[in-house]
Amino acid sequence: MNKPTIGQRLSLVIKAMRLKDYQFANKYGISRASLSRYKLNERYPDPEFLEALSKDKINIHWLFTGSGSMYAKDEFQELLQSNQAPTNPNSPNPSIISPILHPINNQDFDLTRSITYPIVGEIAAGPPMEIRDEWSQVGQIQLPISFLTGNPKQYTVFQVNGQSMEPVIQHQDIVVIKSDQSWENADGKIAVVRTDDGLTIKKVQIDHHRQQIILQPFNIDYPVLVLDSDWNYGAFLIGTIALQLRFF
Repeated sequence: MNKPTIGQRLSLVIKAMRLKDYQFANKYGISRASLSRYKLNERYPDPEFLEALSKDKINIHWLFTGSGSMYAKDEFQELLQSNQAPTNPNSPNPSIISPILHPINNQDFDLTRSITYPIVGEIAAGPPMEIRDEWSQVGQIQLPISFLTGNPKQYTVFQVNGQSMEPVIQHQDIVVIKSDQSWENADGKIAVVRTDDGLTIKKVQIDHHRQQIILQPFNIDYPVLVLDSDWNYGAFLIGTIALQLRFF
């Protein structure tokens, strides 16, 4: 698959904003002729136009190189990277959940060596859930270190909201997500994906022939989400599921 050009990536931006070309040109104060030349790679975008795009959190480095995500880092992505949830200083400390865990395999583990993670918010098992400007920490959870491979900062904890992944993942289950931005690594796995509409948890399936990524629910009552040939740029992979917890 050929890597898209600057013009093609600009077309993805317009598509992600759900605008027609003339609406996009009006929004950023450029002529439709200039926009056409940008999209056809006949001319590089002007600095004033790029500055305006950056104010709308479009990643200019991605626009020119294709590296990274379409969107510049925002508070939510910073939250994932720091693995710390913003808290309200007037709110009481969240409760710590200490579940009785069962390892996926027969590995030995030591419950006395644990790490506490914030449950940073809810993840949609259904239509993508809007990303709020402020995330409230809904609790904390203690996990044995032996359950987590690699750097502990690679992990983020969410609570599931919805039934699209039942019976495998149920409403209010806790999922521990290991950060990974490689779609190829996520193929065939359950993952958290950020789309234009928000966050969702689905099984990832890559269709290389059609250049599509399919986000598959387990519950047949919910629709399949299809990311077309711009999937590697218009959506952002948060990571794949490393651990699932359920409380009875």
